[in-house]
Amino acid sequence: MGADAAPVAAGGEGPPALSAHLAKLRQAAPGDNPDGGAADAFLARAYPTGTIPVAAVNAARSSFEATESRRLGGDDDNSATWQQLGPTTALYPFEPLRRPEDYLPNEYVAGGRTTSVALAESCGHRRCTMYIATSGGGVWRTDDALDDRPRWRYLGGPLGINAAGSVTIDPNDRSGNTVYVGTGEANICGSGCVAGVGIYRTRDGGRHWEGPLGQAELAGKGIGEITIHPRNPNVIYAATTTALRGLSSVCCFGVTRPVPGAAQWGLYKSTDGGRTWGFVHNGTANPAECKGDNAEFLNQGTCSPRGVREVKLDPGNPSIVYAASFARGVWRSPDAGTTWEQIKPSLNPTVIQTRPAISINRLRSGATRMYLYEGGVGTPFARLFRSDSVAAGTPAFVDLTSANPADPGYATFNQCFGQCWYDVFVHTPPGHPDIVYTGGSYDYDSFVANHRGVVLSTDAGVSGTDMTFDGTSRERPNALHPDQHDIVTNPRNPLQFWEASDGGVMRSSGQLVNRSRFCDGRGHAEPALSRCRQMLSAVPSRLESLNNGLNTLQFQSLSVSPHDPNLLQGGTQDNGTWQNTRRDGLWVNTMIGDGGQSGFDVRLKDFRFHTFQATQPEVNFFGGKTSEWIYIADPLVAVPGNLFYAAVISDPRVSGTMFAGTGFTVHRTKTFGLGDRSREEANRICNSWTGTFEAPCGDWEELGTQRLTDASWGSKAGGAVAAIERVATDSSTAWAATSTGRVFVTHNVDAEPASAVIWGRVDDDTAASPNRFVTSIAIDPADPDRAWVSYSGFDANTPQTPGHVFEVTVDDAGLSTWADRSFNLGDQPVSDLVRDDPTGDLYASTDFGVLRLSPERSQETWVRAAAGMPNVEVPGLTIVPGSRLLYAASHGLGAWRLKLDDNDQDNEDGQRRSG
Repeated sequence: MGADAAPVAAGGEGPPALSAHLAKLRQAAPGDNPDGGAADAFLARAYPTGTIPVAAVNAARSSFEATESRRLGGDDDNSATWQQLGPTTALYPFEPLRRPEDYLPNEYVAGGRTTSVALAESCGHRRCTMYIATSGGGVWRTDDALDDRPRWRYLGGPLGINAAGSVTIDPNDRSGNTVYVGTGEANICGSGCVAGVGIYRTRDGGRHWEGPLGQAELAGKGIGEITIHPRNPNVIYAATTTALRGLSSVCCFGVTRPVPGAAQWGLYKSTDGGRTWGFVHNGTANPAECKGDNAEFLNQGTCSPRGVREVKLDPGNPSIVYAASFARGVWRSPDAGTTWEQIKPSLNPTVIQTRPAISINRLRSGATRMYLYEGGVGTPFARLFRSDSVAAGTPAFVDLTSANPADPGYATFNQCFGQCWYDVFVHTPPGHPDIVYTGGSYDYDSFVANHRGVVLSTDAGVSGTDMTFDGTSRERPNALHPDQHDIVTNPRNPLQFWEASDGGVMRSSGQLVNRSRFCDGRGHAEPALSRCRQMLSAVPSRLESLNNGLNTLQFQSLSVSPHDPNLLQGGTQDNGTWQNTRRDGLWVNTMIGDGGQSGFDVRLKDFRFHTFQATQPEVNFFGGKTSEWIYIADPLVAVPGNLFYAAVISDPRVSGTMFAGTGFTVHRTKTFGLGDRSREEANRICNSWTGTFEAPCGDWEELGTQRLTDASWGSKAGGAVAAIERVATDSSTAWAATSTGRVFVTHNVDAEPASAVIWGRVDDDTAASPNRFVTSIAIDPADPDRAWVSYSGFDANTPQTPGHVFEVTVDDAGLSTWADRSFNLGDQPVSDLVRDDPTGDLYASTDFGVLRLSPERSQETWVRAAAGMPNVEVPGLTIVPGSRLLYAASHGLGAWRLKLDDNDQDNEDGQRRSG
């Protein structure tokens, strides 16, 4: 799911016992905030102003480019190269506990969030070219889209950013080699829906790119769709929306604002092949009314508060343009974008996330039919509309959806379940106006049919059958991943589709089979039983994952076993937590849902922990075996203000001790969260899949008597704990920081009782410490009173307190001194920071890659850490100094490893990880 979802752990995508338990806790947990969690990553960059100027983003990119051109002097030629660790095969293994009524019941090879698919019109069995755009992994191409195992080629290396929202093949180029990519994701979520830099174009199928086109007008936003005039390649339309910027492994808190310096969000047009662009529309008849200001963003004006998500050209007359905008419905221009009139009002214009998805086709009569699927947050529920004549006059739209299973329109009832802003599509294959596909999330609340993630109608939307599971098995069918984003169909078979979701790309066989009998035994009464049988009367004979070879998982962070420096875990956006294997490129999923922090234990080799969103850790004593996860988060989950991906760590010295950050303070357990229960008893009560949950799970306690976010500390109050760090050289020193910029140290973190822990605040010792989001703390193991602290955000927002990396030293009296180590870093947010203790080198991750500083060698210049990594967001770093290894978690291109030089290596084998 996107980060706008309710901050209640696994939700419908989690294990059944845990999901039921959390449903009971929801009254005590933080409430749904449709525009809160989605903006958390943005606030990490924007705090304290809530805004990110486009000029600041451009300056950050320029700063990174400047470091790329530098090399360290002396004997170090900086010749190391990043190695990509995959996963090229991200395997959800067969797991009996994953049932059809819950989530992906069969083995499945996953990819990361895929936002857009473009299929060549010439697709055939000898050659079928397809391009995909991914949320953080750039653009990929295959010429084998019909093969059993397509061969993928990554094309995103030259792009200025690998966040891609749309990909379009120019219909004027018969070779199919002219392709446009819109950077920036337009789904207005916070889990990586970051702003782009404009449009890129290739004329040779992706070997070379030109761009960014339209940087002045299109940068700082998401590009939801690029549409090209079918007879004039110079005429191009780009639908743009607001978008976010930046991500760290501990993230996601706050409210987004319009991006200062960005051009107005909405629809843009070029008539000279992309050289120049003009703003033409944003959900109102008069585009001059649209200002792109805060009032408009807050839905206080006539224009769309989030922009235009889709743009189509009439198949009979490409001068007729249709635009679908957030909270402003569907508009039509009869004169190529000069004038506009609304042809379908918004389903709910008061809810900014209300999103209409549109698809058009030509009827035999010559009229233009439009399908419209629209929904938002809450009521009214999402539904499908159809009009059979939209090119002129006042179209009449028919509501085809019903909430009653007795009606055939139940097939399209509320498919995106409150998050249509994130996952919805509608598609009618050209030349087949009675066929329409609709896609959304998953129906977790009922099991009428097969969750209705994707529905196919062959009677113009009146009824539909469920495409979400195939017909291979009653209990273990192949299934589509939740959260749908795009779909295309075979030009020669409209019943064969390729679908893009949070789990990558799937393909159907193009043949339908009757599996109505699968409804028997589900416990349905009428009318649900009859509806189930009807909706399973024509399902795909087979669904196949096409994700082998795609390295597009969106990691939040990586953890390394202290017992094996090559054994990794990592949490990912909407694909849960993963562990690598001895086979190159193969990673296996150990827990579903959203994946945040993960870790190991210093003594028990088979111990693992992982977290869902909102400070909800689980523990495992069997090497991450999926069926053995024990939930331990009840004392944490109800704390208000938790971050979407929260700070949770295992103690690097003391077995069984863990720390977690909440909206209140730092919490601790010394028993792996089990309390006085045996592992067997804890498993019986709190197992995520089979637990009874007859009693609370978890024994976390607050450390100290004064919460770290409390106003009693003075300035920078509020927020949540964003960083916790310990070292292996003692058992008593810990550092912590908050999302508002407070930094604390304690020298008795192991004290009993927990209330005896004493924190000392150190950021208020100097006026130089920024009041911005703290992303990480790296402690010197030789002197635990010395640490390096990194900050997100922009100096432009806190001009009196610039800087992104500081060295902090605390004396015996508890007073700290601060030294800015940003040097030539420029004004770019640092998402994580680690230290190579043998050499003293610092490594900083950013929105564009990883940098290095060598202060112990009297260097004051940040340089690119190594070659080989494209421009990709890196939210987390993990270093193993003794093994000379640095790991980087990228948000869209998987995991990376850098082998460090052996100069000055000592015997330390522990890992060091921020957040």
